[in-house]
Amino acid sequence: MNRSLIKLYDVKKKYNGSSNQKVFSKINLEIYSGELIAVKGVIGSGKTTLLNLISGLVKPDSGRIYVDRYDITSMKQNSLALLRANIFGIVPQIHNLIPELTIAQNLELPLIIKGIKKEKRITIVNEAQEKIGIINMSERLAGTLSVGESTIISIMRSMITNPPILLMDEPTEGLDPIIAEMILSLIRGYSLLNNKTILITTHDNRILSIADRIIQVQQQIPWLKELLRRILIFL
Repeated sequence: MNRSLIKLYDVKKKYNGSSNQKVFSKINLEIYSGELIAVKGVIGSGKTTLLNLISGLVKPDSGRIYVDRYDITSMKQNSLALLRANIFGIVPQIHNLIPELTIAQNLELPLIIKGIKKEKRITIVNEAQEKIGIINMSERLAGTLSVGESTIISIMRSMITNPPILLMDEPTEGLDPIIAEMILSLIRGYSLLNNKTILITTHDNRILSIADRIIQVQQQIPWLKELLRRILIFL
């Protein structure tokens, strides 16, 4: 049986520090190695916040979070940054590729951070590009890529160091169906071939259909409830 990799115990998180606006009032969650988990919920329900809590980018107001047996809620920022670099591959909603660098250079960055020697870095980057047939694009600047192309490169970069956990925030949102299918193949292949743990926030039924488990985030922050109420009244 796969081991427990991520645990959240009685985690509470307020929205923007407000005592009246809770994203999570109490969340308990256990995730096992090798699971492909889809996180769904309405806008503002806390899907992205959940990923940020697990990666240590956001601290809970109370409760404990364990990642690979580390209590990340008690870790200092320097230690957290080091843990993130070694354990997580992260694909945010807003891509953070460096536009002035080429595709190959963007893919190389996580390998530089890990201290891998240049000759090996070049080999790893070239092999990654050859796998999905973009080796001829390696010298293109990231700033010239389409949204779909940027998403694919962001996902490839998250996988380049072979991390045990991938966190992806709406990776197929608003993309062309062909690009979305390519991304789906990347995700599924990485999960099945490497026994990796993957958490994806999504509304995409194609991703939901291949997930081992679906987590429904139901809580809504008060301003969103009020906005929905006003829209219904207007209609």
